[in-house]
Amino acid sequence: MKEIPAVSVIIPLYNAEKYIGECLDSILAQTFQDFEVIIVDDCSTDSSVKVVESYAEKFGGRLRLEKTLSNSGSPGVPGNMGIRFSRGEYLLILDNDDTITPDALEKLYTTAKEFDADVVACEKYYNIPAQFFNNAEVLEKIQPYSYQKGGFVNKPTLLENDPSKRVFDCLQQKFLWNIWSKLIRRDVVIRNDLHFTDNLIQDMIFTCCLIFTAEKIVRVPYVVNRYRVIEDSLSHKTDSLNEYLENYFRALKTGFEYLDGFLSVRPFFQQHPEIKYMALNNIVQECFSYFAKVYYGNVPPHLLEGFFRQKLMVENFSPALSAAILNKANIFQLQFWLAQRRIAELENEVKRLKSKE
Repeated sequence: MKEIPAVSVIIPLYNAEKYIGECLDSILAQTFQDFEVIIVDDCSTDSSVKVVESYAEKFGGRLRLEKTLSNSGSPGVPGNMGIRFSRGEYLLILDNDDTITPDALEKLYTTAKEFDADVVACEKYYNIPAQFFNNAEVLEKIQPYSYQKGGFVNKPTLLENDPSKRVFDCLQQKFLWNIWSKLIRRDVVIRNDLHFTDNLIQDMIFTCCLIFTAEKIVRVPYVVNRYRVIEDSLSHKTDSLNEYLENYFRALKTGFEYLDGFLSVRPFFQQHPEIKYMALNNIVQECFSYFAKVYYGNVPPHLLEGFFRQKLMVENFSPALSAAILNKANIFQLQFWLAQRRIAELENEVKRLKSKE
């Protein structure tokens, strides 16, 4: 085996016996073959490991299977292990239930070498419901999807190395948070001691750290990821309302603290604390978007406000995080009130028009 492969494909694995074979098949089908695959199993209770082991011969020594000592409950721990075991010049970190297009590695790696890029960032992907993932007729009609707001390119484009602009772009949602949408120079990850946090927004935190510190980031228009939407997956699972809020509040706290610590030792952010505060607000903004999913129509405003204030009383938050939460909560409540008022106005207008008929 080549001592340093061009790309290390890292796949955290947990109970994906139905899908991991398809993921590995998509890697085997690549037009670019200078890669290694590192799979880290997080103590699966199904036949996932057996499926992976059945692929060992097909990869000809390029497939490595490792295991965590105990189940961590999130892809972060196995993801960090995969990075530690990797040897490639670049990293591609995939979900265990998704696939990539046959020319994905070729396009991404060629672009990375052309620009000497630290990060090659895709802007769109195929968002496919699980029941249609292998339906050829449906797949022919699937259009690229993105939740990114602006910033799209029609050719590989090198971004300006301006941390303040990148922070602002993140606040404007001009990047995908998903880590699988990026090819990343391994040295950048190791040199900056980057690792996944063990929470629900780990991809976003990792991506923020990359965007704020990498020198050369290239946007590309390539659509190479096929994302399988599974309703009972970790990111789509719906627990009780209180548990949902607790999980994302915990993610908010740990994510904020990690990014705060990461940026605090970077000279640019030491010299520009106002930009650092804007960067940290990304975490608050992201978590509040998840709160919004259950807030509107489900939670009376005073109950959610009470939840936030109770948390601030019992949790040991930094002053910066406390201020950010209160500020966002007030804006959140105002937006809710304005929306309710607008709905009432429209309902009254409909009644008025009907009375004239």
